[in-house]
Amino acid sequence: MWLFLVVTFVISYNATSRTSSLREYLTPPVLAGGCVALFLALFAFFFWRIRRWGTTYHQGVSFSSAGDEREAARCYEEAARQSTQGTQRAVSVTMAGQSLLTLGEAARALELFGSAEHSGALRRFVPAAHQWLPNLIAHAYFLQGELSPAREWLEEGRKRAGKLPPSYALLPEVSLLCRDGQHNAALALLAARANEADALAGRDTRRLKLLKAFALDAVDPITHAMDIDATLAAARLGRPDDFEALSSRWPELRAFMERRALTTPVAA
Repeated sequence: MWLFLVVTFVISYNATSRTSSLREYLTPPVLAGGCVALFLALFAFFFWRIRRWGTTYHQGVSFSSAGDEREAARCYEEAARQSTQGTQRAVSVTMAGQSLLTLGEAARALELFGSAEHSGALRRFVPAAHQWLPNLIAHAYFLQGELSPAREWLEEGRKRAGKLPPSYALLPEVSLLCRDGQHNAALALLAARANEADALAGRDTRRLKLLKAFALDAVDPITHAMDIDATLAAARLGRPDDFEALSSRWPELRAFMERRALTTPVAA
Protein backbone atom coordinates (compact mmCIF):
# COMPACT_ATOMS: atom_id res chain seq x y z
CA MET A 1 0.00 0.00 0.00
CA TRP A 2 2.85 2.40 0.79
CA LEU A 3 4.39 1.64 -2.59
CA PHE A 4 1.08 2.51 -4.21
CA LEU A 5 1.02 5.85 -2.42
CA VAL A 6 4.59 6.64 -3.48
CA VAL A 7 3.82 5.80 -7.11
CA THR A 8 0.69 7.94 -6.97
CA PHE A 9 2.71 10.85 -5.60
CA VAL A 10 5.37 10.53 -8.31
CA ILE A 11 2.80 10.38 -11.08
CA SER A 12 0.97 13.40 -9.68
CA TYR A 13 4.20 15.35 -9.32
CA ASN A 14 5.27 14.61 -12.88
CA ALA A 15 1.85 15.59 -14.18
CA THR A 16 1.87 18.94 -12.37
CA SER A 17 5.43 19.71 -13.44
CA ARG A 18 4.37 19.56 -17.09
CA THR A 19 1.05 21.38 -16.90
CA SER A 20 1.08 24.89 -15.53
CA SER A 21 -2.60 24.99 -14.63
CA LEU A 22 -2.38 21.74 -12.73
CA ARG A 23 0.86 22.82 -11.11
CA GLU A 24 -0.83 25.94 -9.76
CA TYR A 25 -3.72 23.93 -8.35
CA LEU A 26 -1.93 20.80 -7.12
CA THR A 27 0.36 22.47 -4.65
CA PRO A 28 2.41 20.33 -2.24
CA PRO A 29 -0.15 20.75 0.57
CA VAL A 30 -2.93 19.61 -1.79
CA LEU A 31 -0.91 16.59 -2.89
CA ALA A 32 -0.08 15.73 0.69
CA GLY A 33 -3.74 16.01 1.66
CA GLY A 34 -4.72 13.80 -1.28
CA CYS A 35 -2.21 11.17 -0.27
CA VAL A 36 -3.47 11.22 3.30
CA ALA A 37 -7.08 10.92 2.09
CA LEU A 38 -6.13 8.02 -0.16
CA PHE A 39 -4.29 6.32 2.69
CA LEU A 40 -7.29 6.69 4.98
CA ALA A 41 -9.62 5.37 2.29
CA LEU A 42 -7.43 2.30 1.73
CA PHE A 43 -7.06 1.76 5.48
CA ALA A 44 -10.85 1.93 5.91
CA PHE A 45 -11.34 -0.54 3.05
CA PHE A 46 -8.91 -3.12 4.45
CA PHE A 47 -10.24 -2.62 7.98
CA TRP A 48 -13.75 -3.31 6.67
CA ARG A 49 -12.50 -6.45 4.89
CA ILE A 50 -10.83 -7.72 8.06
CA ARG A 51 -13.93 -6.99 10.14
CA ARG A 52 -16.13 -8.79 7.62
CA TRP A 53 -13.84 -11.82 7.68
CA GLY A 54 -13.78 -11.83 11.49
CA THR A 55 -17.56 -11.60 11.72
CA THR A 56 -18.11 -14.50 9.32
CA TYR A 57 -15.40 -16.62 10.94
CA HIS A 58 -16.82 -16.16 14.43
CA GLN A 59 -20.29 -17.03 13.14
CA GLY A 60 -18.74 -20.34 12.14
CA VAL A 61 -17.30 -20.75 15.63
CA SER A 62 -20.75 -20.12 17.12
CA PHE A 63 -22.37 -22.71 14.86
CA SER A 64 -19.64 -25.24 15.72
CA SER A 65 -20.22 -24.65 19.43
CA ALA A 66 -23.94 -25.23 18.89
CA GLY A 67 -23.28 -28.50 17.05
CA ASP A 68 -24.41 -27.24 13.64
CA GLU A 69 -21.33 -28.28 11.69
CA ARG A 70 -23.03 -27.89 8.31
CA GLU A 71 -23.71 -24.21 8.84
CA ALA A 72 -20.31 -23.80 10.48
CA ALA A 73 -18.58 -25.22 7.40
CA ARG A 74 -20.55 -22.81 5.18
CA CYS A 75 -19.42 -19.85 7.30
CA TYR A 76 -15.80 -20.96 7.37
CA GLU A 77 -15.69 -21.41 3.59
CA GLU A 78 -17.27 -17.99 3.14
CA ALA A 79 -14.66 -16.57 5.53
CA ALA A 80 -11.94 -18.14 3.38
CA ARG A 81 -13.32 -16.30 0.36
CA GLN A 82 -13.40 -13.05 2.33
CA SER A 83 -9.86 -13.41 3.72
CA THR A 84 -7.37 -10.63 3.05
CA GLN A 85 -4.17 -12.62 3.59
CA GLY A 86 -2.85 -16.17 3.66
CA THR A 87 -3.08 -16.89 7.37
CA GLN A 88 -6.76 -15.96 7.53
CA ARG A 89 -7.49 -18.20 4.59
CA ALA A 90 -5.46 -21.13 5.96
CA VAL A 91 -7.23 -20.97 9.32
CA SER A 92 -10.64 -20.66 7.65
CA VAL A 93 -10.19 -23.64 5.33
CA THR A 94 -8.77 -25.74 8.17
CA MET A 95 -11.82 -25.06 10.30
CA ALA A 96 -14.13 -25.74 7.34
CA GLY A 97 -12.36 -29.05 6.80
CA GLN A 98 -12.71 -29.94 10.47
CA SER A 99 -16.46 -29.28 10.37
CA LEU A 100 -16.89 -31.34 7.20
CA LEU A 101 -14.79 -34.14 8.69
CA THR A 102 -17.08 -34.18 11.71
CA LEU A 103 -19.96 -34.65 9.25
CA GLY A 104 -18.10 -37.55 7.64
CA GLU A 105 -17.26 -35.75 4.38
CA ALA A 106 -13.66 -36.93 4.34
CA ALA A 107 -12.85 -36.30 0.67
CA ARG A 108 -13.77 -32.62 0.77
CA ALA A 109 -12.07 -32.24 4.16
CA LEU A 110 -8.85 -33.63 2.69
CA GLU A 111 -8.98 -31.06 -0.11
CA LEU A 112 -9.25 -28.23 2.40
CA PHE A 113 -6.61 -29.65 4.72
CA GLY A 114 -4.27 -30.05 1.76
CA SER A 115 -4.76 -26.41 0.81
CA ALA A 116 -3.90 -25.27 4.33
CA GLU A 117 -0.93 -27.63 4.60
CA HIS A 118 0.60 -26.57 1.29
CA SER A 119 0.24 -22.85 1.99
CA GLY A 120 2.75 -23.00 4.86
CA ALA A 121 0.88 -20.20 6.65
CA LEU A 122 -0.05 -22.36 9.63
CA ARG A 123 3.53 -23.44 10.20
CA ARG A 124 4.75 -19.84 10.24
CA PHE A 125 1.94 -18.06 12.03
CA VAL A 126 -0.38 -20.60 13.77
CA PRO A 127 1.96 -23.32 15.13
CA ALA A 128 -0.76 -24.95 17.26
CA ALA A 129 -2.90 -25.61 14.19
CA HIS A 130 0.18 -26.82 12.30
CA GLN A 131 0.75 -29.27 15.15
CA TRP A 132 -2.70 -30.86 15.16
CA LEU A 133 -3.58 -30.73 11.45
CA PRO A 134 -1.84 -34.06 10.61
CA ASN A 135 -4.10 -35.90 13.03
CA LEU A 136 -7.21 -34.57 11.30
CA ILE A 137 -5.72 -35.59 7.95
CA ALA A 138 -5.05 -39.06 9.40
CA HIS A 139 -8.67 -39.40 10.48
CA ALA A 140 -9.90 -38.30 7.06
CA TYR A 141 -7.78 -40.95 5.37
CA PHE A 142 -9.02 -43.56 7.84
CA LEU A 143 -12.65 -42.74 7.01
CA GLN A 144 -11.82 -43.30 3.35
CA GLY A 145 -10.36 -46.71 4.17
CA GLU A 146 -6.79 -45.62 3.36
CA LEU A 147 -5.00 -47.00 6.40
CA SER A 148 -1.37 -46.57 5.31
CA PRO A 149 -1.55 -42.79 4.80
CA ALA A 150 -3.57 -42.55 8.01
CA ARG A 151 -0.69 -44.13 9.92
CA GLU A 152 1.85 -41.93 8.15
CA TRP A 153 0.01 -38.74 9.06
CA LEU A 154 -0.39 -39.87 12.67
CA GLU A 155 3.38 -40.30 12.80
CA GLU A 156 3.79 -36.82 11.32
CA GLY A 157 1.49 -35.53 14.03
CA ARG A 158 3.68 -37.13 16.71
CA LYS A 159 6.77 -35.50 15.23
CA ARG A 160 5.17 -32.07 15.18
CA ALA A 161 3.79 -32.40 18.70
CA GLY A 162 7.16 -33.25 20.18
CA LYS A 163 6.77 -33.19 23.95
CA LEU A 164 3.38 -31.48 23.78
CA PRO A 165 0.15 -33.47 24.27
CA PRO A 166 -1.28 -34.67 20.95
CA SER A 167 -4.42 -32.98 19.69
CA TYR A 168 -7.14 -34.70 17.66
CA ALA A 169 -5.02 -37.86 17.54
CA LEU A 170 -7.07 -40.04 19.89
CA LEU A 171 -9.93 -40.91 17.54
CA PRO A 172 -7.76 -42.02 14.59
CA GLU A 173 -5.35 -43.83 16.96
CA VAL A 174 -8.15 -45.81 18.64
CA SER A 175 -9.79 -46.46 15.27
CA LEU A 176 -6.58 -47.91 13.82
CA LEU A 177 -5.95 -50.09 16.89
CA CYS A 178 -9.48 -51.50 16.73
CA ARG A 179 -9.25 -51.98 12.97
CA ASP A 180 -6.01 -53.92 13.48
CA GLY A 181 -7.64 -56.14 16.13
CA GLN A 182 -5.65 -54.64 19.00
CA HIS A 183 -8.71 -54.19 21.19
CA ASN A 184 -6.97 -54.37 24.57
CA ALA A 185 -4.47 -51.75 23.43
CA ALA A 186 -7.35 -49.52 22.30
CA LEU A 187 -9.05 -49.83 25.69
CA ALA A 188 -5.79 -49.08 27.49
CA LEU A 189 -5.29 -45.98 25.36
CA LEU A 190 -8.82 -44.76 26.09
CA ALA A 191 -8.27 -45.26 29.81
CA ALA A 192 -4.92 -43.47 29.78
CA ARG A 193 -6.26 -40.48 27.87
CA ALA A 194 -9.75 -40.22 29.32
CA ASN A 195 -9.45 -36.46 29.80
CA GLU A 196 -8.61 -35.99 26.15
CA ALA A 197 -11.61 -38.10 25.18
CA ASP A 198 -13.92 -35.99 27.35
CA ALA A 199 -12.57 -32.79 25.78
CA LEU A 200 -13.61 -33.76 22.25
CA ALA A 201 -16.74 -32.37 20.62
CA GLY A 202 -20.07 -34.21 20.71
CA ARG A 203 -19.97 -36.46 17.65
CA ASP A 204 -16.36 -37.49 18.14
CA THR A 205 -17.00 -38.25 21.81
CA ARG A 206 -19.86 -40.55 20.80
CA ARG A 207 -17.68 -42.19 18.14
CA LEU A 208 -15.07 -42.98 20.78
CA LYS A 209 -17.77 -44.50 22.97
CA LEU A 210 -18.88 -46.66 20.06
CA LEU A 211 -15.29 -47.83 19.57
CA LYS A 212 -14.94 -48.56 23.27
CA ALA A 213 -18.08 -50.69 23.22
CA PHE A 214 -16.85 -52.42 20.07
CA ALA A 215 -13.49 -53.20 21.70
CA LEU A 216 -15.12 -54.46 24.91
CA ASP A 217 -17.40 -56.71 22.88
CA ALA A 218 -14.42 -58.08 20.96
CA VAL A 219 -12.48 -58.80 24.17
CA ASP A 220 -15.30 -60.47 26.16
CA PRO A 221 -18.96 -59.61 25.53
CA ILE A 222 -20.17 -61.57 28.57
CA THR A 223 -17.84 -60.12 31.18
CA HIS A 224 -18.23 -56.57 29.85
CA ALA A 225 -21.96 -56.76 29.07
CA MET A 226 -23.02 -54.03 31.53
CA ASP A 227 -20.17 -51.73 30.54
CA ILE A 228 -21.02 -52.21 26.86
CA ASP A 229 -24.68 -51.36 27.45
CA ALA A 230 -23.81 -48.25 29.46
CA THR A 231 -21.28 -47.06 26.87
CA LEU A 232 -23.70 -47.58 23.99
CA ALA A 233 -26.46 -45.76 25.88
CA ALA A 234 -24.22 -42.68 25.95
CA ALA A 235 -23.23 -43.17 22.30
CA ARG A 236 -26.88 -43.17 21.23
CA LEU A 237 -27.43 -39.58 22.44
CA GLY A 238 -26.83 -38.08 19.02
CA ARG A 239 -27.92 -38.18 15.41
CA PRO A 240 -28.73 -41.56 13.83
CA ASP A 241 -26.07 -41.01 11.14
CA ASP A 242 -23.22 -40.05 13.48
CA PHE A 243 -21.48 -43.39 12.90
CA GLU A 244 -22.08 -43.88 9.18
CA ALA A 245 -18.77 -42.49 7.96
CA LEU A 246 -16.81 -44.43 10.59
CA SER A 247 -18.44 -47.76 9.74
CA SER A 248 -19.03 -47.45 5.98
CA ARG A 249 -15.68 -49.12 5.07
CA TRP A 250 -15.40 -51.24 8.21
CA PRO A 251 -17.51 -54.44 7.93
CA GLU A 252 -16.80 -55.66 11.48
CA LEU A 253 -17.90 -52.39 13.06
CA ARG A 254 -20.95 -52.27 10.79
CA ALA A 255 -21.93 -55.78 11.87
CA PHE A 256 -21.54 -54.84 15.55
CA MET A 257 -23.72 -51.76 15.02
CA GLU A 258 -26.40 -53.80 13.32
CA ARG A 259 -26.45 -56.32 16.16
CA ARG A 260 -26.86 -53.43 18.59
CA ALA A 261 -29.52 -51.67 16.47
CA LEU A 262 -27.34 -48.64 15.88
CA THR A 263 -27.96 -48.57 12.14
CA THR A 264 -30.24 -49.89 9.44
CA PRO A 265 -29.00 -53.31 8.37
CA VAL A 266 -27.24 -53.39 5.02
CA ALA A 267 -29.19 -55.28 2.39
CA ALA A 268 -27.61 -58.54 1.24
